[in-house]
Amino acid sequence: MELPQPSPATLAEVIENRRHFHRHPEVSWSETSTSQYIRDRLQDLGLRLDECPTPTGAVAFLDTGRPGRTVLLRADIDALPILEESGVEFGSEAEGRMHACGHDAHAAIMLGVARTLAESAAGLSGSFLFVFQPAEEIVAGAREMIAGGFLDRYQLDACLGLHTWAPGDSGFVLARPGLQWSGSDAYDIELVGPGGHGGVIKRAGNVIAAQAFLLERLHSVVEGLEYEGVQCHTTVGDIQTDGAWNVVPRRLVVKGSLRCFTPEMRAESLQRLRDLLLETDTEFEIRSELKLVHGTIPLFNDPNVTRTVLGVGAELIGEKAQHLGRPLTVSDDMAEFLTRIPGCYFMLGCRPPDAETPPAHHSPTFRIDEDALATGVRVLAGSAARIAAEFRS
Repeated sequence: MELPQPSPATLAEVIENRRHFHRHPEVSWSETSTSQYIRDRLQDLGLRLDECPTPTGAVAFLDTGRPGRTVLLRADIDALPILEESGVEFGSEAEGRMHACGHDAHAAIMLGVARTLAESAAGLSGSFLFVFQPAEEIVAGAREMIAGGFLDRYQLDACLGLHTWAPGDSGFVLARPGLQWSGSDAYDIELVGPGGHGGVIKRAGNVIAAQAFLLERLHSVVEGLEYEGVQCHTTVGDIQTDGAWNVVPRRLVVKGSLRCFTPEMRAESLQRLRDLLLETDTEFEIRSELKLVHGTIPLFNDPNVTRTVLGVGAELIGEKAQHLGRPLTVSDDMAEFLTRIPGCYFMLGCRPPDAETPPAHHSPTFRIDEDALATGVRVLAGSAARIAAEFRS
């Protein structure tokens, strides 16, 4: 079959939409304006808007009227609580909020895919379900959507999505059959002691000293836990306290995340973390509590669907479609869809050509090469069309 191709007008609109989303970022569960903008664009395309099971987000359906598979296409839409320092001319207009992971590009690409498939529908088979998911950054949106039962309304055969990848060369497509990304657990560790005067308190009861002891040894909870040569990972992103320059606080909270590849590795690392907290409690005569805040499962790509995606990629971009060699310790709740529906979540390289070092995801200076978005539209639309036409039971 001939693969659908986005028109120049569609690709120009993708850039326009991406910049709109970038100017108006909304964090998890507050994506109200973003969702309405998406619904308006989908309605303009003549797609059927279906009920979204979450307060934010959007769901639309395209039926070509010809027999074939039904493919779910998913994009996440939320931003992060980060003050932007990227220097782009279309920077965030919302103080302290920023699209620092590429979800603005994901949503814009998916609107471009929807337009491409809608305009090519006369030559396509099967049907397509477009899912614009909220709250990925707290890995909650996919689970909430699924709990709302919307998947039960459709007979879904495959699911597809993409994620921008700033370390990757622009316009490259990377995917790995089987395990591609780790699962994640966000955790809060509360340390509680008596508090005291900064000029008097020493080791006992000192939660500040205790967290330094804890963080210095945190690497041990994942040490030796590897999958195909890649070690599990844990890191701390925030420490909160009500202390002052001369006050050692009574309470301190350490916020971090744990990334593991298998349930067994997760269980082992969590037990090690609990053991480390017990050691910290004993060493500093304090009390600690570990709370798992939210998390998602490891991300697995279906080998057959991934083969099709990379095959379509090879047709469209040649050697720029590549097999990802090793799994990564990043996480995404697209995994919740992939564990229920065979699919592929591929990575779209988008490193700006003028970047001396790859922009870091979740960084105030994060930026992407917008020229890569056209590749995302082409490969995602082409893969969906190929799967809808060719995957038969």
